[in-house]
Amino acid sequence: MPSRRPADQIVAFPRALDVDTLAAGLLDRGTVLSPVEVDDALLQLPRAEGPVLIAFAHLHGLLAGPDLSRVIGEVWSMAEYPDRELDHSVWRALFAEAGFTSDGHAAARPQQPVRLFRGAVAERRADWSWTDRPDVARSYAEDGIRSRPTGRVWTALVEPARLLARNTGRDESEYVVDTGGLRISEALR
Repeated sequence: MPSRRPADQIVAFPRALDVDTLAAGLLDRGTVLSPVEVDDALLQLPRAEGPVLIAFAHLHGLLAGPDLSRVIGEVWSMAEYPDRELDHSVWRALFAEAGFTSDGHAAARPQQPVRLFRGAVAERRADWSWTDRPDVARSYAEDGIRSRPTGRVWTALVEPARLLARNTGRDESEYVVDTGGLRISEALR
């Protein structure tokens, strides 16, 4: 997430404690958010509400393409359960507009398929957060991280077109993957 700045350096725009109030204030103001304002708006909200804010701002023309590219991967990663916050069709549109990013920067999409892993219960194996590190997937599967039930390690060979973003900031080597129709199998131990 964006770094916190001293209060005297925060840009003045509508203040709110929830995404609906903040979004309404930004819409009333009616101007495109600067990069600093995007960061400040995201800092006002709980992490889980970041996806709703960026989707709203983008839909209403308040979030320009380069700023969407800069924040989308981190907003996804910080939301904890991002695919519960927005429908996959909305995420697809946002990631298509942003282009492939790596740690908030436009990046070249890998040219070859990438072997990825996911630690999850069977019902959540097709969610979109994956890693290229089997140990990270194993920790999610076996350790019940953040009160999650224990699961299994899943794997897939992911074509480049399905790779939406890469995030390394939380030391999880995360890839955001559009799993619609992806062949996923249980990883061998």
